[in-house]
Amino acid sequence: MQVMPRKMPIDAVLFDLDGTLLHTSPDIGNALNRALAENGFPLLAPGVAQTLIGGGSEILIDRALTLLGVESRPATLDLVLRRYELCYHQICRDENQLTELYPGTEATLDGLRGMGLKLGVVTNKESRFVDPLMWRFGLHAWFDMVVDGDTRLPRKPDPDPLLHACEALGVDPAHTLFVGDSVTDALAAQAAGMPMVCVSYGYSSDHPVFELPCMRVIDSIGELTELIGGPRTWHRATRIDRGIAPQEMQASQLN
Repeated sequence: MQVMPRKMPIDAVLFDLDGTLLHTSPDIGNALNRALAENGFPLLAPGVAQTLIGGGSEILIDRALTLLGVESRPATLDLVLRRYELCYHQICRDENQLTELYPGTEATLDGLRGMGLKLGVVTNKESRFVDPLMWRFGLHAWFDMVVDGDTRLPRKPDPDPLLHACEALGVDPAHTLFVGDSVTDALAAQAAGMPMVCVSYGYSSDHPVFELPCMRVIDSIGELTELIGGPRTWHRATRIDRGIAPQEMQASQLN
């Protein structure tokens, strides 16, 4: 197979899942409200769950209870968490779920594969939710590996999940692009010495996306193929010191 040329000095692309590849917030919100109602708490307004996503299920529940003014004692948190996880796991396996691939995702992944790039997913989402979604949307066909929230590593914004993915794929973090949607993703990439592209359509309501430390903000995942593809203008022997700030490195790649 002929490998398409590329103009960025990268060998792999890593993706966040929620708010980047998959629009999952409607189902997360439904499961969250079901868990709150069954424990006698008020419901969240439509769309609010999207502002709470990032960090895993326990953080999601803690943020929801805090927003509702409920004292987040361990026993209360555990009751709502267990019910939420059961509800959401059922939804993830349901054919009538509301979760959708963002437009252009399949064509973009095909294009990146055509460039000979290795692909991975790095998410704080737990594996019992990740696995059925990956299989339902056929994402395993494109990705070489998945690092999820059950991996025995600190979660993003710690850089360890990104560095672990790079080690498993045999690529240098400086030659790996991370695509995400939140400050959690941006801080993890920055700490890993990894260039990042941020999507504007994701779940970053607490931090304006244009203020995040990333090389580019894109409005559609389909913009990745144009950003990465093109005549090759770099030499594989060139190395970038990971001590250089990612913003400086990224600017040099685009000039």
